[in-house]
Amino acid sequence: MRFAKMEVLGIGHSYGDIALDNDFIESLDTGTTKEWILEKIGINQRRVTLPRDYIVTTRNKNPSECLRVRTKTWLDLSLEACEMAFSRSNLSPADIDLILVDCVTPDNFFPMPSQELKEKLGCFNAYAFDLVTACPAAALHLYFASRLQACWNTALLVTSATVSHAVNYNDRTDGAIWGDGAGSIIVSKKRKGKLRLLDTTFSGDPTRAESVIIHRRGHFWQDGRAVRNFSVRQTVRMIKEISSKYGLDFTKDIFIGHQANLTMLRQIGEAAGVPDENNWKNVERCGNQAAAGAIASLSERWDSLPAGRKILIAVLGAGLTWGTALFDVIS
Repeated sequence: MRFAKMEVLGIGHSYGDIALDNDFIESLDTGTTKEWILEKIGINQRRVTLPRDYIVTTRNKNPSECLRVRTKTWLDLSLEACEMAFSRSNLSPADIDLILVDCVTPDNFFPMPSQELKEKLGCFNAYAFDLVTACPAAALHLYFASRLQACWNTALLVTSATVSHAVNYNDRTDGAIWGDGAGSIIVSKKRKGKLRLLDTTFSGDPTRAESVIIHRRGHFWQDGRAVRNFSVRQTVRMIKEISSKYGLDFTKDIFIGHQANLTMLRQIGEAAGVPDENNWKNVERCGNQAAAGAIASLSERWDSLPAGRKILIAVLGAGLTWGTALFDVIS
């Protein structure tokens, strides 16, 4: 299948507006401590959209109840991320002719998130549909768009998740991990941008599908140890395969992984030979933002991207699915 050449014109991100530090998580008295969180997970705070008093009094026992008190929705975060991407790209919603959306925490079965976002943005010239795979969605969207030859020239790729709405805050681990966020990427086959897409891959193993679950209006659950071990091995494998193919040099080139937790990212970096300064991350400040985390880690550095270097996104998550996207920084 032919690979469509495309460049990134703008990237945006948005985080939850409430910060939960480790003192707060410890105060929930679930058996965790600040020391344990930093040693095992490496997260200092997570950005969520649930009020602290709601978490303290209910522990989000019934996730449907949080919809009454949440400070932002997945759509609010998505709109903020898209506004930043439009501003950076000097484009308007009328310039978009394809929208792909990954939202793992939608409010409704329908209307679909892609249609809600299209309407709110005013992207009335665009085809819009949902392409969902949770944490590796950035790779999936780029993989799909690069192989979709017809019907688009400029695309908006959006990932959004408010996983805090599905967290059981009586669980000593889940409450310490999750944050909320959104990320957006504007790519074009015609216009010039800051990043050129060199390659992208996507794959999965459905025999591991029940390793990570969020039931409709239920709580998040995962087989943590098994997912963690597989994630580290598979991400290192992806890094080495792409590095060998393209001759990456991580003394100057950049790796961005799924922002699951800091200790995992450092373990991956050590195994793959990526120095910590070139292992870009935000998870220690924002928590695990599902698919938005990798995009946000790149978006935070949009104004200082190092020209002439390559940036490898290698992400893995629910499904289990995984993928990569390799960029060349061209300006």
